[in-house]
Parts: sequence; structure tokens; C-alpha cells
Amino acid sequence: MPPELVFDVGMNNGDDTAYYLFRGLNVVAVEADPTLCMAARQRFAAAVSNGRLIIENVGIAAQEGELQFWVSDWSVWSSFSRENATKGNAHATPIAVRTIRFSQLLEQHGTPCFLKIDIEGNDRMCLQDLSDFERPPFLSIEMSYDDGGIDIDLLSELGYRAFKCIRQNDFFQMRSENIRWQRSVRKVLSHVGPAGEPLRRLGHRRLRVQGWRFPFGSSGPLPQDLAGPWISHEEVLSVWRQLQNLDLELGANGLGEWFDIHAKL
Repeated sequence: MPPELVFDVGMNNGDDTAYYLFRGLNVVAVEADPTLCMAARQRFAAAVSNGRLIIENVGIAAQEGELQFWVSDWSVWSSFSRENATKGNAHATPIAVRTIRFSQLLEQHGTPCFLKIDIEGNDRMCLQDLSDFERPPFLSIEMSYDDGGIDIDLLSELGYRAFKCIRQNDFFQMRSENIRWQRSVRKVLSHVGPAGEPLRRLGHRRLRVQGWRFPFGSSGPLPQDLAGPWISHEEVLSVWRQLQNLDLELGANGLGEWFDIHAKL
């Protein structure tokens, strides 16, 4: 039996792709930035050569064609949105990038066992295109503070019934019983000033799974390997609302925490 397939939509520097290959999975990695794609082809030359890795140098958009893509100094913020690519006073350079619908990847490569989505603004387009295809058993999507509730509801409509909200700084699961404590800690650290961020990082463990140490900024373990129980649509929606309210409350004093929503059928 051939290895199972994973989609890494938003490959960036390839750290997630490296982990999926380490786990023995085949990977379709999607990345709009051609420089990152070139580096990944060199880094994973063996996997590309033997067919375990396919790198798609495209952007996901509403239609096939070409769009202006903003390559940020902070590559994880590169986006079709200039506002997103230049947040935090980052500089961004526009380039022309070929775009496709996410459905074209599904038609070409089939349904993966796991779909990771992290493409800075166009994430929801992937979910919307799933409606006409077999759903991946597991997926993760970067949580939006602004309108993440829309994605959570859309996942429920697509048939996903179990969820995890994972803090990407340390892969800690946010749940109803710990969200109040986590809010309190984050508020305290936000008032410490410049020392708050280093203190937070000291307090966050770096997880290892089966001998793999996840670099800071990576998406982390496969959903089924994450500790903690799966929770309901209603509970994860409540957790997202509390995180959204805290983000609005802290504003510019907030710490650099970000979250992924994991879902399973």
C-alpha cells in the first residue's frame, strides 16, 4: 500500500513538509513564493526525485489566472494582501504569481488524509472548495481573530464534528476549563512590557513526537497526535470568541500568540 497523502498548503520554509516526510507520508506542498519553492526543491531533492514530494508553485485564489503577491521580509506574512504582508512595519515586494482554485489540486492529486491550511488570508477558499469533494479525515486551519467563527461554522457544515484549538507557540490545547487561566496569564505578561515576550517563550515547552523536535513557527504534530480530547463545535466556538475578545482588549499590548483550529470528521 502506498504512503498516505498530506497537503501542506502554505509550505513556507518547508519545516512542516520535512515532518510529514519524516512520518513516512507523501506530500503535496503548495507555496506561492518561487524563492521558497526553489529552496525546498534543493532541501528535499531526494523526496522530489522519488515522487514522495510534489511542490506546486502556485497561489490559491478564487479563480485561475495571475495575481499580485506580496513577498514580506517576514516570510510567514507573505500574502495576496499587502496589508497582511506589511504588518508589524515589515517591508513587502510585489511579484506576479500564477493562481489556481483549490479544487484543481483535489482533482489532480486526490483527497489527502490530512490537509494543513496556512496561506495568510485565502485560507477559507480551501474550505469552500471542499464542498464538492470527499473531505479529508483531518485538517487544520490557522485561526483568524477577526472572523474565525465563520471557518468553524463552515467546518461544521462540511461534516466535521470534533475540534481542537491549539496554541501554536507550544501546541497547548485551549479548552473551556483552562481558557480563563490562560487569559489571565496573557494579560499579566502583556503588562510586563518588552520582557513579556521572552518570559512567555521561556514558559512554553517545545514538543517532541517520535523523536522529532518541532521548530518554532511550525504547524506541529498531526491532529491525531496532539494531546487532549476532541471537543464539540459549540465549545471550540466559545473558546475562539474568548480569544477574540482578549485580542481586542489587549490590542497592541498583546503577545505574539497564534492558534490553529484542528478538525476531524
